[in-house]
Amino acid sequence: MRIIALTVVCVLSLAVQTAAAGERPAQTVCPVTGKKLSSAPSPVEVRVGGFRFLVADEASRERALADPAKAFAALAKNKEAAEPVSDVCPIMGNRINKALYVQQNGYRVYMCCKGCTKPIQSGWEKTLRKLAEQAEQGDPDSVPGM
Repeated sequence: MRIIALTVVCVLSLAVQTAAAGERPAQTVCPVTGKKLSSAPSPVEVRVGGFRFLVADEASRERALADPAKAFAALAKNKEAAEPVSDVCPIMGNRINKALYVQQNGYRVYMCCKGCTKPIQSGWEKTLRKLAEQAEQGDPDSVPGM
């Protein structure tokens, strides 16, 4: 996997990662309890703001929904990320390539081509809003807001 470090005006460090086709990191830690998901009997999916991630149990799901920002921060701290519900590139509207993504602040945003990297990075908040809108239109289980 290649990692190219970039610096943004806000002094945020982003990682643009290009993984081999079909390969992507799996979430391993519950962002609420801090426990390994492999030890959870049946992890529960949380959907919020157009993104989804796993937690250890239903009680953890409720806590994550009560304070999504805290859950995303914990994902980032663990170097993990929530994935978008949508499989459409937020820039071009094409089908995403899961080998191409930008990961920041507990969010992973997939894109259709490397040309979408810069627009995603320079318009990070706009990109997150777009993915939330896409999810609300096509996913009744997603909770609005981030």
